[in-house]
Amino acid sequence: MTFEIQAHRGARAFFPENTLQAFCKAADLGCRVIELDLNVSRDLRLVVSHDPWVNLPVGEEASKRFLYLMNYEEISCFDCGEPSPDFPRQQRVEAVRPELADVFRTVEAHLRDAGRIGEMTYNLEVKSWPERDDVAHPPPEEYAALVLREIAASGLERRVRLQSFDARIVAEAKRLMPDLCYGLLVEDRAAFDSFPASPGFVPEYVNPRHDLVDEALVSRLHGLGAKVVVWTVNRPEEMLRLKRIGVDGLITDLPEIALHLPGLDGA
Repeated sequence: MTFEIQAHRGARAFFPENTLQAFCKAADLGCRVIELDLNVSRDLRLVVSHDPWVNLPVGEEASKRFLYLMNYEEISCFDCGEPSPDFPRQQRVEAVRPELADVFRTVEAHLRDAGRIGEMTYNLEVKSWPERDDVAHPPPEEYAALVLREIAASGLERRVRLQSFDARIVAEAKRLMPDLCYGLLVEDRAAFDSFPASPGFVPEYVNPRHDLVDEALVSRLHGLGAKVVVWTVNRPEEMLRLKRIGVDGLITDLPEIALHLPGLDGA
């Protein structure tokens, strides 16, 4: 298997994260997998956004409002095309938080126009927290069903992965659509103490934070039958270390570096 390079929230060095422009740029760079974040609006539309809220204008009573408390029409009034100071080369664009269906449609059309039909895989991170059920998102049963309906409607099931830090979402989605590809995100080594009892099966991918990963962990996960794709890896020396100890790929803000780094053989 070719070592996999995933564009974290799109090509963030060039365009603001989770925008259609960032995803199309990642495709242009040669990425075969884009990673993106899903939240839910009040009218149950899947919104591509890392944060589950919008920042309200100065003068409002609160500084943030959950997307789940807003209809998509209201969410789409908030600009998200402002460059981030963390990525000084980012271009200012006109952009709103897209719906998942918009991402599928736009990236597929972009690749079709380039003669590259069927090249992209979509790694969807479902943003979910047990303590925020019915506050920032629906409960797991409703949430998983909503995401899976959108995936089924897209006709892209064979090129979609669903991942989350919330094992409840992964387990419920697996129950509803067992043939989809799943991933469990891990940010705390303690999560491995209950794995794979939680989520109740061994997903195709286990995706830990890069500083948790050593050769013994990779060997253990491979022994269970899971591939290991590590996040978020931006330093070339760390990319190479992880490749040496056997990970199957990495999620990076800088795919333009990773794809051409000698020794990675990324694609």
